[in-house]
Amino acid sequence: MTFVPSHQQTPPAGWYGDPYDPTVLRWWSGIGWTEYTAPRPPARPVRPPRKWIGRFGGWIIAGCSAFVWLWLYGFSLLLGAIAPHAKDDAPAVLSPYLLVTGAATVAAAILYTMAYRLRPEDRLSASRLVIIAGVGGLAATLVAGPVNSIIDVLSGGTAAHPSGVALVCAGVVEELVKISAAVLLAWRLPVKDARIGLFVGGAVGLGFSVIENLGYLQEAFARGQENGMGIGVFLVTTIGRQLTGPFLHPVFSALLGAAVFGAARAGRFRLTWSIVLAYLAVAAAHGVFNGAAWLAQVLPWPEAARGGALLLFDLVFVVASGLTWWLIARRIRVSTDARRAAADVAAAEPAA
Repeated sequence: MTFVPSHQQTPPAGWYGDPYDPTVLRWWSGIGWTEYTAPRPPARPVRPPRKWIGRFGGWIIAGCSAFVWLWLYGFSLLLGAIAPHAKDDAPAVLSPYLLVTGAATVAAAILYTMAYRLRPEDRLSASRLVIIAGVGGLAATLVAGPVNSIIDVLSGGTAAHPSGVALVCAGVVEELVKISAAVLLAWRLPVKDARIGLFVGGAVGLGFSVIENLGYLQEAFARGQENGMGIGVFLVTTIGRQLTGPFLHPVFSALLGAAVFGAARAGRFRLTWSIVLAYLAVAAAHGVFNGAAWLAQVLPWPEAARGGALLLFDLVFVVASGLTWWLIARRIRVSTDARRAAADVAAAEPAA
């Protein structure tokens, strides 16, 4: 028996791990170890906590959005059959459910997937990531929109026919504004590395794309009502924005964010040549995509040929953009895991 002075606090009596044999438990009397032992029960596997709606939550979000569309269209057909002339004198109005889901479904699904993949060591909560996406996207569009409009007016463009200069320069303006918003919103984050840059930059890009999509879809609906094509223009625009959106603003901002955050040292941002080159690269890619859309409108080709050429270019661009993001993200993941593992090993080693 080991006796402990009464002024020292000791654990209460009970079964504890044997300090001499890790395979058994030994009874602690409150003041010392006794001779009584018991086999240690098998350890139960620790199950990771369930996160929100699971790993396939992004697909669930997309499925709910599809249900909203089917619900609204189903009821519109039903009401049209019951009262086919009830809305002949009413103005054409776009449902806010169609507008919001058409602009934000893919962005919400991707943002959910990003938040699901956050790790405790990232020190970045899902709620903060959502705030960065919303606030960053709103702030960036509020700044970039007027600047792009001024450039368009000065270069001779109009609302219906933007100038090629404004479309190409949009990459320079928007990428600078988005990364500035990402840096400001992440200024106090405890961890700043390339992995966090992918998350923060991508979140701001998603928020920016949602606001931009809202404008495109409203314009498409109005254009469809004007030229007699109804909601068809809106549907085509929705599909195009949802398919290409994940490979434009989110990818551009994520890659630039990885460069900016990866260059940070001791929790402080720095301006390096690698950041300048990354910015020029994403701005050029952004400008090339916009320039191709403008070029397809002014080329003296048949409309079908111009549409086919633009579709082929978009397909190649999307594949190249997604592949670039995947390769860089994979490299960042490997290097980040290796660096954090080395830091854990160093922290576990006893001091010399």
